[in-house]
Amino acid sequence: MRPIINRAGRDFESEALVVRTDYSDDEAWRAVVTLLDQSDGEFEVRNHLVDDRAYAGASPDEVALSAQVADPGLEVVFLADTATMTGDHSLLAVSTRPEELEEGDEELGCSFRLLPTLVNTVHVNLAIGHLDFWEFAYHAVRTPDKVLRR
Repeated sequence: MRPIINRAGRDFESEALVVRTDYSDDEAWRAVVTLLDQSDGEFEVRNHLVDDRAYAGASPDEVALSAQVADPGLEVVFLADTATMTGDHSLLAVSTRPEELEEGDEELGCSFRLLPTLVNTVHVNLAIGHLDFWEFAYHAVRTPDKVLRR
């Protein structure tokens, strides 16, 4: 198991947890951080960035488990993985909850990609219970490149 993510003193409801798992390109990571700091205008940007080589190459399940142990109320963790370090720097949103589908819903999986500027919007909407993970995942899988862009 990877180390437990230290969330002591953090505001769980308003701070999105972003864990870096790819260390191949520091310049790309700096670009990702810059994009994460840009607001989409809906919520104040607040991120808890975990830039610790102990997570290098960690799977989504490993990161989700470490995050959930640290904060059992956490709904989602965002991974800056290998795909994040290229193109539009989309991050991987990973649910820390089992999939809860209603009758007739198709299975969407426990992750989807999104643009960095949407991380806080997704996190806050999940934290306050306004929307659920599967609503965001549904919209992401409907796009041609499977990336949530708004």
